Amino acid sequence: MRPKPFSVLPRAPAQRGISLIEGCIACLALGVLLAAALPQLRQLQQRQRLQGIAQTLFTDLQEARSQAVLGAGAVHLRFSQHPQGSCYVVHSGKAGDCVCSDQGQALCLQGAQPIKLQWLPSGRGFDGLRANVAQMSFQPRQGSVTSTGSIDIVGPDQQSIRHIVSIAGRVRSCAPAAPVGRLPPC
Repeated sequence: MRPKPFSVLPRAPAQRGISLIEGCIACLALGVLLAAALPQLRQLQQRQRLQGIAQTLFTDLQEARSQAVLGAGAVHLRFSQHPQGSCYVVHSGKAGDCVCSDQGQALCLQGAQPIKLQWLPSGRGFDGLRANVAQMSFQPRQGSVTSTGSIDIVGPDQQSIRHIVSIAGRVRSCAPAAPVGRLPPC
């Protein structure tokens, strides 16, 4: 009979879990991936804020037209730029009877009623609201608009959304520079 072979080293038990070095490497890889994804997440957040502001303005333009058609008088939108942000006020009464103050408050003359005030502070994913007209007036019954124009909502990376108001009071949106969402180019 032959003797059994003698093993010099005992057999190591099966390893369970991970070592400290493996854990550190996994954390480092996760950190690198997060650092690469952070700018993309910030751009996504800014783009969504820009689209949210544009959607609010689009809705307010349509609402102003609807109120003019259903009501007895004209409904006006007045735009203004301030050092701390942009503003627009939707109001009844005479054209130009309401303005936005530097603090984002509606100041109206007697007889004019503010319907909605929208203050848009600069920064935080928004660079400004730029209209090529100071105000628009939606006329009663037909909803046509006096002083047709366009309003640009501009983001920090110069992405923008433009709302164009036709003489019939209808609003369409487009992207004047880089594509934004599914908007057609202007």
